[in-house]
Amino acid sequence: MGKGSKSAGNSDLRAADRRRGDRRVQPITPPRGSPSWAEQKVQFITRYLFWFLGLAFFNLVEDIEPAWMSLAQLNAAFALYFILHAGVVIHAWRQHDCPARYRIAMWMDITIVSVAVLNDPYTLPPSMLVYIMVVLGNGMRYGMHMFAEALAVSFGALMLVFTLRYMGSVQEFTPGLLFLNLFGASILVYSYLLMNRIEQGRSQLEERSRLDTLTGLMNRRALHECSDYLFELIERQGGSVVVMLADLDRFKSINDSLGHARGDEVLQDFANILRESLRSTDVAARLGGDEFVMLLPDTTLDEAHAVAERIQVRVRAYASDNGLDFGTTLAMGEAPLHGHNLDEILPRVDAALYQSKGRDDCPGIRRVDLAPEQGMLPLET
Repeated sequence: MGKGSKSAGNSDLRAADRRRGDRRVQPITPPRGSPSWAEQKVQFITRYLFWFLGLAFFNLVEDIEPAWMSLAQLNAAFALYFILHAGVVIHAWRQHDCPARYRIAMWMDITIVSVAVLNDPYTLPPSMLVYIMVVLGNGMRYGMHMFAEALAVSFGALMLVFTLRYMGSVQEFTPGLLFLNLFGASILVYSYLLMNRIEQGRSQLEERSRLDTLTGLMNRRALHECSDYLFELIERQGGSVVVMLADLDRFKSINDSLGHARGDEVLQDFANILRESLRSTDVAARLGGDEFVMLLPDTTLDEAHAVAERIQVRVRAYASDNGLDFGTTLAMGEAPLHGHNLDEILPRVDAALYQSKGRDDCPGIRRVDLAPEQGMLPLET
């Protein structure tokens, strides 16, 4: 095939992909930094502990009268918070990971703390310190965006509360109260800056731990994390994903004749071919050696076959341009048709690939044909 016809075929495949579009509506990368259910339970218990302390403060401490509301109104506010928070706990028990719920619960916390500070009769209200707990508790669990939002909303709520508390009574706003607020603000801002540095370092380390050092593709561990998340989405919401396995043919001869340094360059260039051939929403990972795995969500086997042809065209062009004698064999299976997780489907795809390598009449692209429950393992080209 000439270079002109290769380019035309390549262009046609890309046009088909553009018409097909990116149909996946959820990210394939699993959410990072989401707190575990055990962690969230600790936060729920802490919230109820502070709720109980607030209720006891206004109801059991002698000579304490709410400054703005009647005790009955204040207790009604505490009761409403208890009921709404119980709904949050039930939702979290059913669905552990929900960013919208994290935000709603944080705003509920800030609201009830503001009500408590507004009604605190002391000139230096001790309840004001709970703002720090809200900011740190949400920021440390849910990331820097939530930290910044909690910090900004808490400051805004505090300014509103002070306006209502001391409106028309400037004498009550003492230097001690001003110092306490500045001190608390300094702690929160410094904590934010420190956590931001820690978070950046953690993110960099985590990103590096997910990448194959030679090719820059995902490594085996990151592949399994992504596949677990993706298969869970398919089970909950429906859809499909094609698992494709690629293996370089005659790659050992490159290492033997040209050296491992040249072999490493070929692996890096093959990784670049995969990047150029896949959508930004697909996943490519190096499984080990000269084996690579791709996950193509919301893709049919026919569409994945076109992607495999595109990869082969580019590999042949690369080998020809660089005077190398190697190619690639690819095999694919579809989930949930051929398996319900990567550990089920990958051995079937691997078997298809190596049966393909053993046949002279094989075009280098094969599919797993039958679903697991139908038996092992007829293949189709």
